Amino acid sequence: MTPGTPLGRAKAAGLTAERGTINGGIQTAATKRSIAMRVAENLEMLAVHTQVMGVPRVFHPTLMWDKENVVLIDTGVPGSLEEIRNQAEAAGAPYARLNHIVFTQQDIDHISGAAELLAGHPGVAVHAHEKDAPHIRGDKKLSRLTDAFMERISDRSEEEQARILRVFDNAATPVDRVLRDGDRLPFCGGVTVIHTPGHTAGHICLYHHASRTLVAGDALNILHGELVGPNEDPMAEDGVVAEDAVSALEKLTEYDIAAIITYHGGLFDAEPNKNLDEVIAHRKLYSYRR
Repeated sequence: MTPGTPLGRAKAAGLTAERGTINGGIQTAATKRSIAMRVAENLEMLAVHTQVMGVPRVFHPTLMWDKENVVLIDTGVPGSLEEIRNQAEAAGAPYARLNHIVFTQQDIDHISGAAELLAGHPGVAVHAHEKDAPHIRGDKKLSRLTDAFMERISDRSEEEQARILRVFDNAATPVDRVLRDGDRLPFCGGVTVIHTPGHTAGHICLYHHASRTLVAGDALNILHGELVGPNEDPMAEDGVVAEDAVSALEKLTEYDIAAIITYHGGLFDAEPNKNLDEVIAHRKLYSYRR
């Protein structure tokens, strides 16, 4: 790795994945589900251990496959490739045949790992919702680059701020297929696109029919073991009304859900539909402050 490469710049900015366990290697009750695990046949929840601006994080991309397709949902940050590949191979997935990437949204922790993946798989088709696709392609700036975000990093040195912004600048990824609410993707027994705006305007969830698994992206989170809605902190920075974001979750109740994969919280499989109803009824939101 050299400082001039996208990975080198990302590591310098604290936006890279590092192998190992979180919390200094201590596996606590709160992190027991922050590991790669089989959710259903040919469907694996991955666990990418990261440092984001110096803070330990775990991201959960999802991998599903069939005889013709290997599909990765979200790609982590620069440096995630090795962990994604190793976990895919350990799960028995034919990772070398990767041919689809689906983004649940445009945030940097979901899309910026794509460049490394695409370098080794140039024929991969990239999918994203029509409202986030222009930001992912680089036709528009990423929505998180707001005045509020700049204020949040203003206490860092000018050099560090510049490094962080270069990671954003280098995140642009071609989008081959634009998705819309209700689209049914034909791979892996059928996957339905569910538009859940709020965290971003083009945020989507994905419902895998064969396993009744909901890949929720950032529309749902797990806080102290409890299912909650999207993170209200970045929505407040973006001027999004949290009530609207929770209301967008109501269409998820139309699906019979056996398990929910949340990008930041891991797997939730304790009466998913019942707990989803409670999230909506009581307007339960995630916050970094809680």
